[in-house]
Amino acid sequence: MLPIGELMIEHRLIDRMLKLMRIELDRIGAYGKADPELIESMATFMKEYADICHHGKEEQILFPRLSEKQISPDMARMVEDLVQEHRFVRNLTNELVRANDLYINGRPEGRAGIISSLNSIVEFYPRHVEKEEKHFFIPAMGYFSDAEKDAMLLMFREFDDRLLYDEFRMMVSAMEDQWHAPPPGK
Repeated sequence: MLPIGELMIEHRLIDRMLKLMRIELDRIGAYGKADPELIESMATFMKEYADICHHGKEEQILFPRLSEKQISPDMARMVEDLVQEHRFVRNLTNELVRANDLYINGRPEGRAGIISSLNSIVEFYPRHVEKEEKHFFIPAMGYFSDAEKDAMLLMFREFDDRLLYDEFRMMVSAMEDQWHAPPPGK
């Protein structure tokens, strides 16, 4: 497997969380109430899985290895854009946490903030995934030898060993069960 294969597998789990976020947005619209515990779990997933685990591999392993290569100006701009997009999602997630805290404390702007943050995440993140998968990953791999790709894949796996990877898979599955969202392929 190529290193980007691992990143794309991670995208599929993030896609599942985005689907749950859409379900929660619909539920808030239908009933006028958010589920603060669910919102907290979603924010935790985005902070710890999407940002620390997934973006961490890109920013701490893939991008630095690319910077050691003679990459094209377009590829360099793409890396810069992706880092900015990671920051943007990080900020949206922090806004979601703040809005949820306001909501828990009975502040009326909390609900609107939750809706705005969730909506921004579910609208933005699929475009980010598409950019990586259709315009960045394959060209990026062209800069590496097979041995370098194998070494990077090993670094990804060692990185994962330090994280609570399976915990997040179980978290998403439990949330899907709770909200009766079918897993992929069903």
